[in-house]
Amino acid sequence: MYDEGTAVPYYEPEKEVTARTGEPCIVALCDQWLMAYGEDSWKESVRSHVLGDNFKTYNPKTQHEFEIILDWLKEWGCSRTTGLGTRVPWDEQFVIESLSDSTIYMAYYTIAHRLQGGSLEGTETGPAGIPASAMSIEAFDYIFLEKPYNAAKCPDVTEAQL
Repeated sequence: MYDEGTAVPYYEPEKEVTARTGEPCIVALCDQWLMAYGEDSWKESVRSHVLGDNFKTYNPKTQHEFEIILDWLKEWGCSRTTGLGTRVPWDEQFVIESLSDSTIYMAYYTIAHRLQGGSLEGTETGPAGIPASAMSIEAFDYIFLEKPYNAAKCPDVTEAQL
């Protein structure tokens, strides 16, 4: 039945689950979005970078931890149904889980200075000359995933601006 997709494993906590405050938690299996960190091509690309000459940690233990995590990290729940935060763009019933939200922001901060020009709320166009409204999924794919630039999908942005 697993192979047919008609069954899923049953999980149950082995003991009562409590919050840091001491309150009992209710554990439930809920729908949520997962990031597929275990996807082979992504994992090998990251492993190659982590083991390469351009990746430096200041502590050998940190380097070792990166290598270990790459071996066990498979899927990471990146959404939740309640609380404050950024809505999942393709499924607005969910909020991006806070640790994942922070990870996404860290990636964005590598380019924010070119897009925002010092204005945190995005009301000013930064040095790249790209208005916030012109940033599409395709533009981010070009920047972060090195996908081909597609002028038809990024009509208000030139390849040189990105």
